[in-house]
Amino acid sequence: MSIGMADDDNGGMGAWKEWPAKAGEFLRNLFDLQFRRLLTPRMLPTLFVLAIIASALWVVAYAVQGFSTSLTDGLVRLLLIGPLAFLTMVTCARVALELCLAIFRLAVHASRMAGHTEDIAGGLPRIQFWKSARRKGGEDEE
Repeated sequence: MSIGMADDDNGGMGAWKEWPAKAGEFLRNLFDLQFRRLLTPRMLPTLFVLAIIASALWVVAYAVQGFSTSLTDGLVRLLLIGPLAFLTMVTCARVALELCLAIFRLAVHASRMAGHTEDIAGGLPRIQFWKSARRKGGEDEE
């Protein structure tokens, strides 16, 4: 069974039945003005697929443009430059999306860590470093 398919006996039709609910959840999260739930990490697979499709379309358009000038130019673009450009663009898109995911994961971990430090600091005595040595003993010299 592939990922995202529901476990049912009708050949994965459960995934299609869940689509309207998922679309509704996506739209609710998209227009959540308080940013309670992060949408970007869940969109990364879709963004990567779109980057692959855009890269492939660019390579095809680049090759067609080459064929419009000459057969040799079109073949060089289709067989040599196109595949290298496709791999480069897809690799750059993947790196950028992984960087974005790492930033989001770092933010989540930093938030969790801040919660833990607040818990730890709550039980510690407060130390004020800015009091002068003269006022520590309660002596006010004016």
